[in-house]
Amino acid sequence: MTALFYILAFIFGAAIGSFLNVLIFRYTPQGRLFDGKRLGGRSHCPYCGHVLGALELVPIVSYLVQGGKCRICGHGLSIQYPLVEFLGGAIFAGLPIFLNSFYVKSSVLFAAFALPFWYYCLVGAWIVVFLVWLVMTAIDLRHYVIPNELNLLLVLLGVVIVYIVAGHGDLLFPFRTSFLEQYELLFSPWSNPVVTHLIGLAFGGSLFGILVAVSRGRGMGLGDVKLAVAAGFVLGFPDIVLATMLAFILGGFVSVILVLLRQKTMRDRIPFAPILVLGFVLTVFFGAAIVNGYFRLFSL
Repeated sequence: MTALFYILAFIFGAAIGSFLNVLIFRYTPQGRLFDGKRLGGRSHCPYCGHVLGALELVPIVSYLVQGGKCRICGHGLSIQYPLVEFLGGAIFAGLPIFLNSFYVKSSVLFAAFALPFWYYCLVGAWIVVFLVWLVMTAIDLRHYVIPNELNLLLVLLGVVIVYIVAGHGDLLFPFRTSFLEQYELLFSPWSNPVVTHLIGLAFGGSLFGILVAVSRGRGMGLGDVKLAVAAGFVLGFPDIVLATMLAFILGGFVSVILVLLRQKTMRDRIPFAPILVLGFVLTVFFGAAIVNGYFRLFSL
């Protein structure tokens, strides 16, 4: 029964990923993300205009069966279609498994399919956070812009997460107000989730605001500042510190590789949102392990 549940969750998530592709491909920096006029109308081939039938809209499968090409004109289709669909399915099926192992304190209280309503809300909020990060990544790669609507949505999701964790923290595993787990005590003198998440917001905004001011907007844009503010509130302090450190390390590595491969020059812009999101995701899944590995490396 449990395996079937996660299979169905993956299928549903892949279908959500298909809708996210509509948002991503029909978004233009001059308009709004949720524009009914642009989002309306049936899905079609972006090259020949062929209106897709039901069998051509099956997430992932249709792309593979058609060999990644339009059935009518034969033009190659973007790998983004199945990739976003797959990641949508992976988020819906895999993230709850991780969160159960991270948050759950009592196997009696949290018996399978007998979870309290607030816990479903917590997991649901995190699922939407990851979906928002996915859409942000794809749009920034395409347009070098991060829609304001997505940053606002992240802040609202942060409110939900903080409210639930602050109100029900005693029913979760100890040290589960931070993805750094017990290491939170080493880096933060505060344990109140409301305080740590507000500090995370302030840290993200201050750090990236200074970087934009110093570089006069050449190093990164205001969209990155807004993302750092929103994500800082979602992750809290000190998680946002580790996430940004990882992002800068990964960003430097990616930049060097792209320059060596002659895909970019030192003056070219590189979308930073995907790298930031990768830092966020690594912190969520491996934050405590990364800090523990660092201490072990230096025998601390």
